[in-house]
Amino acid sequence: MVRTLLAASVVYCYAHPLFDGLRPATLERPLQFFYAQVNDAAAQGRQLLTRFDDARMRAYAQTYMQRVDAQLKQAKTSGALASQ
Repeated sequence: MVRTLLAASVVYCYAHPLFDGLRPATLERPLQFFYAQVNDAAAQGRQLLTRFDDARMRAYAQTYMQRVDAQLKQAKTSGALASQ
């Protein structure tokens, strides 16, 4: 697994536009395609993690607001009972 990750990292680095003149012409397009696909996957992963984090924060805020609402209702009813 580590060797595969290392090999993919080397191929990704070799596909960087900095090495345009050093690559053989036959590998130019496949390496550029691989480089673009990895960058797209990284961007999509970032977006997915952001959405996941947003959803988690929204759920936390919703739970918190429900608890606050319940406490306010409880305080209102006990205040109304105490005034009677």
